[in-house]
Amino acid sequence: MLLRLLHRGYRLAFRIRRGLRHRVTPAGGFVLAGLVLTAGAANPEQTLSLQVFLLLSAIALLALVSAPMFRARFSVERQVPRFATVGEAVSLRVRIVNRASHRLRALEYLEDLRETPLTPAQLEARIRPGRGNRSFRLVRSLPSIRPPQTRPVSVPALAPGASAEVQVELRAWRRGPLELAGGILAHLDPFGLFRAFRRSAAPQTILVLPPRFPLPALTLPGQSHYQRGGVSMASGVGEWEEFVALREYRRGDSLRRVHWRSSARLGELVVKEFQDEFLVRHALVLDTFCEASQDGLFEDAVAVAASFACTVPDQDSLLDLLFVGPRAVSVTSGRGVGHAEQMLEVLAAVAPERADRLRELEAVVLQHREALSGCVLVLLQWDAPRREWVRRLKLLGLPTWVLLLLPEGGAEGFDPGPPSERPDRFVLLEQGRIREGLATLGGQG
Repeated sequence: MLLRLLHRGYRLAFRIRRGLRHRVTPAGGFVLAGLVLTAGAANPEQTLSLQVFLLLSAIALLALVSAPMFRARFSVERQVPRFATVGEAVSLRVRIVNRASHRLRALEYLEDLRETPLTPAQLEARIRPGRGNRSFRLVRSLPSIRPPQTRPVSVPALAPGASAEVQVELRAWRRGPLELAGGILAHLDPFGLFRAFRRSAAPQTILVLPPRFPLPALTLPGQSHYQRGGVSMASGVGEWEEFVALREYRRGDSLRRVHWRSSARLGELVVKEFQDEFLVRHALVLDTFCEASQDGLFEDAVAVAASFACTVPDQDSLLDLLFVGPRAVSVTSGRGVGHAEQMLEVLAAVAPERADRLRELEAVVLQHREALSGCVLVLLQWDAPRREWVRRLKLLGLPTWVLLLLPEGGAEGFDPGPPSERPDRFVLLEQGRIREGLATLGGQG
């Protein structure tokens, strides 16, 4: 019941903040703050406070009366990038066309961003630390709830039918789709305190990718392995791509391997056969199982996985991204098979799972075992089931690295367990010091 009331209060504050952000300028915010501060002291015995309160009230009233006197019809055309990255600025080119029959002056342009408030479960995670938290202070480690950041841009006066182009800078703080609902054309009051504005619908979406950390030159463990069927989806990805012979078409053969000239001559489909391939292939396994209070750690884990997704495929090898969401997911990139960009798109949408389905994740890795040269596990905890999993991978002869995400201060006194349960390489990545932890990966694995 209390959580429901808190969530209603939060949603009300969310709507008020969103409305004031468009309506009130920074100068107007100072005036409103001054009114609040002087309102309690505004009495006849304190003349100065009363004068300040009356002056600010008069200015605010005049500004509010003049601001609504704004009528405009306009359209918006944007040139937006397909992707953005969390925390990095992206520039939008916006063309504004005056569709009104009168001249428009003293204008500002703002992006109308569609924001999503926290759900009751997300709000509860911020209010009530989980069992892994020792104090309320650690709630700071949860993902940012900052709204996308954009600033108003001045627009020159527009005659009827005229247009102007402006550059708008946008910065997003959460990964996933960022929806641009439309454009806002605002008119400032004579005091520059409040805006009267009109909206124009122009829906577009930018996919915000997870942030990435720089990685040192890596030498991942393992050697090249035989790939059954030569990784049929690749175009010459192995050490050998030599043409061997022609043979009759078999059900399931790719049409890209059909030798059309010979097929036309013989009157039946004939396909090209290539030599089997050997290549280096690693699995990047993302642990998605965590409670709500660990969502901040999960976001860092996604960023670490994104860093590998952008780096390893450039090393002339294949990389399989494996994780379990609503279903098991496997994405391959490198050496002509997909692109790192595809992995980043998948990682931009991955969400934490509350039920620990580690067995299902193990099964996904074992399905790829014969083709893998090595395995990189990005984990959120180091409990008994995960230690046993690493021990089994070692018994199977699969070289394994573990990158363990820990809350701030969690590395102090951390016990990785006996050597038999440790991977070939074990790296602790502490929140706030992940860049430094990843720097230790340089050199031989």
